[in-house]
Amino acid sequence: MCKKTKFRFGKITRVRSKRTGILTTDLLIAAVTLLSVITFFTTCSFQIRLVWKDIRHQRIAMEELNNQLESITLLSETEASKALNSLVPSTACENSLQDPKLTGALSKDLLGARVTLQLDWNKRHHGKPLEISGWIQNTGPEVNLQSQSTPLPSISTFQWVRLPQQPSQTVGFGKVAR
Repeated sequence: MCKKTKFRFGKITRVRSKRTGILTTDLLIAAVTLLSVITFFTTCSFQIRLVWKDIRHQRIAMEELNNQLESITLLSETEASKALNSLVPSTACENSLQDPKLTGALSKDLLGARVTLQLDWNKRHHGKPLEISGWIQNTGPEVNLQSQSTPLPSISTFQWVRLPQQPSQTVGFGKVAR
């Protein structure tokens, strides 16, 4: 490390200073920096572990809902209503999630008989329960005024209209010719 630069008779000479020891302030700054970095990464590692646990619980809950919905949508409408009254989470779901509650409802809409399943359990951050919907196969549509589905237009309401051809516009250097 250069301390001073001296000019002598047209020559540049440099006087070097040697550091023979470490100052106490250097040690203090290094220790504080090291402790803050260790604290930050330790906290992050615990938070990441909790996030992965929440993701694992969400995945288990979605698999449970998918399995239940798949088995119910294959049934007839009367059998599905009986199955919805006796919904019970699987043993894998009960072992993985804390106090899971599985509920279901059957409603009619424009696409047929809709099955809606909800799964809720004791989470770290309580939010909305997971919900999934599906339709029972081979059921006819019925109009329900309380349905959230919007009616789809029939093919006969569409008309093909030919638009007149407009002159082409040329574009150059980012400006539109008018």
